[in-house]
Amino acid sequence: MFFSKAEVAFSIPTRGCVIVPVAVTNTVHNGDAIQLRTPGGDVANTRIVGIEMIKRSPVGFLLSKDVAKADVPPETEICVNSWE
Repeated sequence: MFFSKAEVAFSIPTRGCVIVPVAVTNTVHNGDAIQLRTPGGDVANTRIVGIEMIKRSPVGFLLSKDVAKADVPPETEICVNSWE
């Protein structure tokens, strides 16, 4: 199920990659399976391991450590529970 597009991604040292959705259109939880679909056609299956409150946006999602900032270019689609 489509959730949002990624507005930006950044790294927190020792924690990992955080993605900030353009808009929050549904409810997600720690541990939810998500699929990242880049504009270039790459697909990555991962999980939300933390939900972060950040200053410039209502929420950011900390991803499992197998995902790097470079893996999530702007406009990447975030799909929830799409591969379980």
